[in-house]
Amino acid sequence: MPDGTGRGAAVRGRSAVAVLVAVAAMMLAAAGCGDDESGGSSSASAGAAQLDQAKQIVEKAETRPTQISQTKPIDKPIPPGKKITYISCGVEACAVQGSILSEGAAMLGWSVKTVNTDGSPEKVNNAFEAAIRDGTDAVILAAADKDQIAKPLADAKEAGIEFVTCCSTAPPGSFLANTGTPEQGGRVGEMHAAKMVVDSGGKANVLIADLTAFAILEEVGKVFKSTLEELCPDCKHDTIDIPLTAIGKDVPDRIVSYLRSHPDVNYVFLVEGALAPGVKPALQAAGLGDKVKISEQGGNEVIHQELSQGDPWLAITPAALYSYDYNMLDALARKWAGVAVDEDPLPDIWLMTSDAVPADGGAVIPLVEDYKAQWAKIWGKQSS
Repeated sequence: MPDGTGRGAAVRGRSAVAVLVAVAAMMLAAAGCGDDESGGSSSASAGAAQLDQAKQIVEKAETRPTQISQTKPIDKPIPPGKKITYISCGVEACAVQGSILSEGAAMLGWSVKTVNTDGSPEKVNNAFEAAIRDGTDAVILAAADKDQIAKPLADAKEAGIEFVTCCSTAPPGSFLANTGTPEQGGRVGEMHAAKMVVDSGGKANVLIADLTAFAILEEVGKVFKSTLEELCPDCKHDTIDIPLTAIGKDVPDRIVSYLRSHPDVNYVFLVEGALAPGVKPALQAAGLGDKVKISEQGGNEVIHQELSQGDPWLAITPAALYSYDYNMLDALARKWAGVAVDEDPLPDIWLMTSDAVPADGGAVIPLVEDYKAQWAKIWGKQSS
């Protein structure tokens, strides 16, 4: 409960940002080109960059997915009329997920009730308990913390109500299904590291802007570093950890400040799209727009537009929200149809470059263009 000092509001704001980051997303030892606030140092290994291997990774990553991640048809009838409650954190990314879930549920003959919250534990748990009392058949909550929702989760199980999530760090088996796990996020780090190796011709010096407050993102940065070191021993990297309090405020200033004191850096990797707003204008204003290239995972309509314009943007891995949401619905469909649930299907991932941004790309881009038709076939339904 709010204590009247502002602490309650801070917790609510932190929780909402946590859900936004974990959703739009997916997720250390630092080493790099010199000392900084993270205590990094330059890579010790030496050797020629493995450009051919890096090019193979990039070529595959830049190919837009044509196949949804689920390939096993449900061979038993999926019962219609199910009622699902989606608990939203109230920010843009969560609102988008609500509409995607409603779209997919309609194909199955189900309905989705979206309950907006501020993302605070109190409001989330209250919404969860209210959904149980209302007789929902399933609850969906992104970035679920199994300890935080332990009471309503136990109540739901007792009532025979299913629960699925995405982007949670909970261990396997905690829920009926969880997609967008930290391990899956490692593929994002590999793609971006390989892209920088190829683009630089084996001469990348990278600043990694990290968000270690979120465990879901740890694997992204970890695999980025290990891939860069493996493919390009002579490349360098360093890390700064961005605090939650800087998001939406001085992230661009922190990055520009680092770049000015480390003039040899020629790439910046943002581990999450929440760090991206304002970075391009800040680089241009500092005269670094033609010297330093940036890439990230996530994005929104503004960032997609910036990418389509080219430098300083190198590439983006768009948020796989359509994959997350349809995979969560698929898990419920399999459970209710009485077939095995694939708890951890890999989400679709695409390394999108400036020449590949869809003309109609909005805040969230469905990575597989005909995803509706493919899911309809998996479910034995008709797509609209």
